Amino acid sequence: MTAAQYDLIVVGLGAMGAAALYQASRRGARALGIDRYQPPHIMGSSHGDTRITREAVGEGEVYMPFVKRSNAIWRELEMASGRELFHRSGGLIIGGQHAAAFHYQGDFVAASARIAEKHGIDYEILKSDTLRQRFPLLQPRDSDRAYYEPGAGVLRPERCIEAQLEQAQAQGARIHTGEKVISFAASADGVTVTSERGRYRAGKLILAAGAWISEFLPAAQRGGIRVNRQVIHWFEAEDRRQFLPERFPFVIWIGDTQEDFWSVFPAPPAGMPGVKLVTEQYHTSTQPDAVSRQVTEAEKADMFQRLTVPRLRGLREKCLHAEVCLYTLTRDEHFVIDFHPASQRVVVASPCSGHGFKHSAAVGETLAQLALDGGCAFDISAFTLARFDA
Repeated sequence: MTAAQYDLIVVGLGAMGAAALYQASRRGARALGIDRYQPPHIMGSSHGDTRITREAVGEGEVYMPFVKRSNAIWRELEMASGRELFHRSGGLIIGGQHAAAFHYQGDFVAASARIAEKHGIDYEILKSDTLRQRFPLLQPRDSDRAYYEPGAGVLRPERCIEAQLEQAQAQGARIHTGEKVISFAASADGVTVTSERGRYRAGKLILAAGAWISEFLPAAQRGGIRVNRQVIHWFEAEDRRQFLPERFPFVIWIGDTQEDFWSVFPAPPAGMPGVKLVTEQYHTSTQPDAVSRQVTEAEKADMFQRLTVPRLRGLREKCLHAEVCLYTLTRDEHFVIDFHPASQRVVVASPCSGHGFKHSAAVGETLAQLALDGGCAFDISAFTLARFDA
C-alpha cells in the first residue's frame, strides 16, 4: 500500500496524544492520530470520570509551568467545545507527621504548602479538629493535618479527550481508531509508520502510547519504565448530594505506609453513579496486554473496610462499578518528554507516573512544539530518556 503523507502522526490518543493532535491541528499541520482502541476508552490510563487537578504541584516545581498553562487551555477548550471540563471543588492533601513518602516527597503536605507559598497560591493548613468541623464526613486522626487548596478541583478526562479530538478533526486532522501501530522507521526525509492496516508517511512523529511506550523504545531505555495495575471503585452513597463538587473536595490521604494511600473524589452531576475511591500500589508490575481487568470481591472489600471505613462516613458497602487503570511509571516517577534516540524527527511522551492528567493539555502543546518547531517554550531537561540508559 502506498504510504499516505502527513506533516505529523500521533500514535496514542489518550491524554497526551489527544492534546498533541489538537495543538498541532490548530496550528494548521496536516495531522493523523492513531489509537489501537476507541478513545476515550478504559484500557489505558486516561479514564475514570474524574481526575484531580491542583495548582501547587508538590511533585516538583518543574511541573508548575505545565499545570498553569494546562488550566488556561482547559478554559479555552471549554469555550470552544461547549463542554464543562472542570469542576472546582477544593482539594485536601491529608497526612500525619510520619506519613509515607509520596512521589519521593517525604512530607507532601509541607511540600505542597511550600510551593503554594512561593507561587502565591491560595491555601490553608488545617489541623484535625478544623478538618472535622469543615468537612464532617471525614474522620482524621488527631495527629493528621491537611493542605487545603480552595481553587483545586477535578477534570472530566473522557470529556477532555473527546473535546480535543473533536476540535482536532474540525481543524482537519484525521483519526484512525481500532488500529494497532506495529513499528516506525525514521530517515533523513521523514518517518514511516506501519500499522496492521497500512503504512503512513509524515515529516514528524509523536509517540504517546502510554503503557505500550516500551514497544517503541530501545532496550537501553526500557528498564527505566514499568506498568502497575491500579483499581478504581465507585461505592454507593447514602446521599450523593453530600459529595457534589460544591460541597465536597477531593481528598488525597497519604497513610503511614504506601499501602495505606487512599483518595476520594467529589461526585459531579451527570457523572458515574456512586462515589469514586482509589488506592495505589507500586510493588507488582504487569504487562499492558496481560493485565487482569477483573476486580475481585477481595479488592472491593479491602477498599471499603480497610481504607474507607476508618476515614469517611456516608458510603454503603455496595460497589456499583470498578475499573482497572494502568500507571506507567519511571524509576524517579517523573515524566518522559524527549526526542527519540533514533531520530530528532520522533518525539516521545509519557509515562506520566500516575500524576499526569492535570498537565496533559500543556504537555500536548509542548509535544507539538517539539515536533513542528524542534524546540519548546518550557524547560524539559528533567524529562530526558537518557536518564534511564542501561
